[in-house]
Amino acid sequence: MKRYKYPPSGVQVWDVDHDLWDVREARATKHGFDLLFGSPASTPLGSAITGLPRLISTPALRDYWEQNRTKRHGEVFDLPAGRTTLKRARKRLGFNVVDDTEAFFRRRKGDLKKLSARKFAEKHEVDFHVAMAWRLRLVGRKARPLGWWRDESVLAILRQPITHREAGEQLGIKTSHVHRLRVRMQAEFGSGETELLLAA
Repeated sequence: MKRYKYPPSGVQVWDVDHDLWDVREARATKHGFDLLFGSPASTPLGSAITGLPRLISTPALRDYWEQNRTKRHGEVFDLPAGRTTLKRARKRLGFNVVDDTEAFFRRRKGDLKKLSARKFAEKHEVDFHVAMAWRLRLVGRKARPLGWWRDESVLAILRQPITHREAGEQLGIKTSHVHRLRVRMQAEFGSGETELLLAA
């Protein structure tokens, strides 16, 4: 981690508001950019460097938070600075984990309706359990038509020599539900192959 005890000559940066800052300290992050601290640039009337260095809202910091709007708190605040300092900077830049997450899922409500939570999570690279919670909140419980499992495309998956878990992931249902459907399929259609699958 690099640190500047005093403002070295010529080390200045522009923040996201196009204000010029003297860099007094730089802390390396594991995300490919430095977290910078400093004071507003000196003026001809005298030095503006007073008090402790403040976190500089650099474009790199703003872009990192922009790319991670829906991440959990642990990832959002995974930077070498105090949580209060980071919270103040995020608030000033207009970031809010709760509001940003809700906006993210509301913009993708169409996919929440037509995709299973697992497929939605894979497509949009979000946590499966978070996707399930927001799907329930925005779409409600999704009731399938009576006898939906008798569709040939569904039966084809149920007949595959794969585990209940793998079939469940393809159909967007729980493992226990797959087992019940395979039992019903065996009772209604009969299949020696299904008897083997029931033990999967």
